[in-house]
Amino acid sequence: MYNIYSAVYAITLISALALPTALASPAQLPQFDSRSMSQWQKESFAGETHYSLVTETDNQILEARSDSSASGLYYKKDISIDSTTYLNWRWKISKTLPTAAETTKAGDDFPVRVYIVVSDGPFFWQKRTLVYVWSNNQPVDSRWLNPFTDRATMWALNSGSNQTGQWVQHSRNLQQDLNTAFNKTYTQIQAVAIMTDSDNSGTRFLSWYDDLSLSDAPLAADSESR
Repeated sequence: MYNIYSAVYAITLISALALPTALASPAQLPQFDSRSMSQWQKESFAGETHYSLVTETDNQILEARSDSSASGLYYKKDISIDSTTYLNWRWKISKTLPTAAETTKAGDDFPVRVYIVVSDGPFFWQKRTLVYVWSNNQPVDSRWLNPFTDRATMWALNSGSNQTGQWVQHSRNLQQDLNTAFNKTYTQIQAVAIMTDSDNSGTRFLSWYDDLSLSDAPLAADSESR
C-alpha cells in the first residue's frame, strides 16, 4: 500500500511528527472515549476508514469500518520510555483475508494495526515505525519489513480467524520490542497510531479497539482473550 507507508510515514505523518512536541507522561495517552477523541488526529490515504465511538456493555469502544479504504488516527507527543514501559490495548476483528500476500505491496491490508513511531534524528526520513498487526495468515510473532519501506517493521501479534469476534488483550514491553525490531535501545517514542485498512484488496473490514494505555508493568498476559 504505497500511500500508507511511502506517502504517509515518509511524507505526511512523519513530516507532521518532525514538528516540535512537548513531553508527556504515560498517563496522558488519550483513551477512545467522548472526552479524549479530540486528541486523536485523522490522516486519510485512500478513501476513509470510518472511526466512531460505540457502546458495548456500558463501555465506549472505537469501531473501525473500512471499505476499500485506508485512513488512520494518530496521537503525536514525545513520551519517555524505559525498560519497564508497556503499551497495553485490546482489539477485536470480524474477519481476516486468508489469501492476502501480506509481505507484498498488493497484500498490505490488515483488520487492525497499532503503530509506534520513533526517531533516529531530527529529519522526517530518520523516523522508524513498529507496526503491530493482526495478520491474515503470517505466523504469530513473525516479523517482516514493510514492502514499501525498510523504515517500518511489521510484527504479527495475532493471526488468522480462530479468535474472530473475541477481544484479545496485549501488553507489550516497548523498549524491548523496539530493540528487537531495530537493534537499538530507544528512550522515547514520538507517536502512537491505529489503522484498519482494506484499500489494496478492495474489500471491507469491521474491527474494534479499546483500552489503549501506557503503564510501568504489564496489565495482562500478552495475547490474552477476554
